[in-house]
Amino acid sequence: MKTSITSAGLAAAVIGLAAAAPHSQLDCRTEAKPTAQVNLGYEVHQGNLNATGGYYLFDNVPYAQQPVGELRFAKPQPISAYSTTVNAGSGGNIQCIQSYPQWIIDLQAQGNGIPKETMAQILYNQPLQTEECLLLNVYVPNKILSKGPSAKAPVLVWIHGGGYTFGSKTSYGNPAGIIERAGLDNDEGVIFVSINYRLGLFGWLDGDDVTPNLGLYDQRAALEWVQKYISRFGGSPKRVTIMGESAGGSSITHHITAYGGKDKNVPFQAAIPQSPAFQFNIDTEATYEKTLAQASTESQQSVQSVSDLKALSSEQLKSINQKVVQSAVYGAFNFGVSPDGTYVPELPQVLLAKGKVNKGLKLLVSHLPIVSEAAPFVPPTIATAEDVRTYITQVLTGTDSSVIDELLTTVYPNVLDGTYPWTTQFGRSVVMASEINFVCTSRYLATAYNGKANAYIFAYPPGFHAGDVNYQFFNGDASEVINGVPINVTIAHNLQDTLVNFAQTRDPSVKGLPKFPEYGRDAKVLRFSDKGVEVTIDDLKNPRCDWVQKAMVDGRLSSNQ
Repeated sequence: MKTSITSAGLAAAVIGLAAAAPHSQLDCRTEAKPTAQVNLGYEVHQGNLNATGGYYLFDNVPYAQQPVGELRFAKPQPISAYSTTVNAGSGGNIQCIQSYPQWIIDLQAQGNGIPKETMAQILYNQPLQTEECLLLNVYVPNKILSKGPSAKAPVLVWIHGGGYTFGSKTSYGNPAGIIERAGLDNDEGVIFVSINYRLGLFGWLDGDDVTPNLGLYDQRAALEWVQKYISRFGGSPKRVTIMGESAGGSSITHHITAYGGKDKNVPFQAAIPQSPAFQFNIDTEATYEKTLAQASTESQQSVQSVSDLKALSSEQLKSINQKVVQSAVYGAFNFGVSPDGTYVPELPQVLLAKGKVNKGLKLLVSHLPIVSEAAPFVPPTIATAEDVRTYITQVLTGTDSSVIDELLTTVYPNVLDGTYPWTTQFGRSVVMASEINFVCTSRYLATAYNGKANAYIFAYPPGFHAGDVNYQFFNGDASEVINGVPINVTIAHNLQDTLVNFAQTRDPSVKGLPKFPEYGRDAKVLRFSDKGVEVTIDDLKNPRCDWVQKAMVDGRLSSNQ
C-alpha cells in the first residue's frame, strides 16, 4: 500500500506526545472506596479510584531520593527518611526536564501551522518540569489491590522513549485500555507501572568527572523499587515484564545485557523491547565540551567542570540543556547511553553477538517495516546519491570513509530498480536508517536466546516509528486518527491482548489469531497489518543486518550507545 508522508504525520510519529486518551468504558464490577492507601515503609501513599476503569492510580510515587543539591549528577540513592504524611500523589503529571532538537521543533511547527519560535516556546514551557522527577505511577485493578500480597499478579513496567531528551511516564496517556484487556480473558488482570528517568544533560552527560548513564541507573532503581514494593499493591516481583519503545526499547536492551550478562540480580523476568533506537557515533566528548561552553555563555562565568555545572540554577541548566539538544543534526538528539565498562561494558549489539546476555529471560521483540519506520528521522529533501552520502556521514559521524564507501556501494547500493526494498534515494535512506538505527537490533535480540524469543512486526499503515505505541495505549475512542489514518480497533485490541497475554503467561498467543511461532533459524514472526494478522518471515533476515552487527563486532562501525 502506497502511503504519503506528511509533515504532521512525521511530527506526531517522532515526538510521540499523545494527549491522554478517553478512559475505557469498562464498568467497575467491584465495590471500591474512592481512595486506598499503601504503606511503603518510607511513606504512606494514597491511590485514587478510577471508577470507570475499576483501578486505582497511585500517582507520583517517589522511587529514589530526588537528584537535587549534592545528588545532582549522581547515581540515584534509596529513600532513607520516613514520612508520616500521607502522599496523595497530587501535583499532576510531574516530568523530568524536557528538551527538543530543532528538527523536531520544525516538524511540529509545520504540522501545527505555527511559527517555529512559537512551537519552541510551547515545548520549552511545558508545565510541571522539574529535577525532582524520580517518580513512578502504579495502576492497580481494584480486584488485585483488595487481595493484597496474596494476589501475586503480573506486573508490566513501561519505560518511555523520546531520544533520551523528552517524554514522561504519561506521554501516551493512561493504560486504561491495557488494564481492561488484561481482565477480560482469564480475569487475572495486570498491574501497570510507568516511570520517569532523568533526560538530556541531567541523565546522560558523559565526562571524566561525572558518572555516565545516570538515566539508565534511574531506570534500574525503579525496577529494584518494583522488586521491593510491588507485592504491597498485590503484584508479584517474580512476574515482572518490562516494556519500552525507541529509547525505552534501547534501554531495555542495555538491561538485558547489563554487566556483560553477569547481572546476579536481574530485576525482571521478561522483556518487550520495541524498535530499540540507537544513535551511532555520538561524540560524547564534544557534547560534554559543548555543554560546558554553553553553560559559560548562559551563566556569564567560567564553567569548566561538572562541579561548576552543579552550582548553577535549575532554570539555567534547563536552558543550557535545550540549546545543546537543539543543535543536534537531523534525526539525532546529542545525548544517549555511553559504554562505561561496568553496567554497559560494550555496545549491546556486540554483547548480543557474543552471547553475553542475562540468562533465563523471556523476550517478545518487535519493530515496524524497514521501508517506513525511520521516515520521520530522514530529511525529506534527500533526492540524490550525494544527499544520501551527506546524510549517512552525519549520522555516522567519525566513521572511516572506507566503511561509508562499503556501506553505500555494497550494503545499501545505489540501485533503484526494485532489486532492493527501495526505489528512490529517500527510500534508500529510510531503509538504511530503519535498519541501522532501529530494527536490526530487534533481530539481534531475537537470535541471542537461541531463537526462543517471540517477535512481531507492526505493519499497519503508515508504519512510522512509534505508531504501534498509540495502538497499545488505545483507550476505546474509535474515532481516533493516528498519523492521518483512522485507528483500527480490532488491530489495537489484538496488539493489547498480545502484550497482556505475554505479561500474564509468557505466551503472547491470542485466541482466534495464529499462534506465535518461536523466532528460530527461520526468523518467523507475527505480522499485524491492514490485512489482518499472519505468520511470516522477518524482513530483518537479510545480509544488511548481518553486515551491521559484524562491523560493530569488528569495531569498524562504533557508537557511544
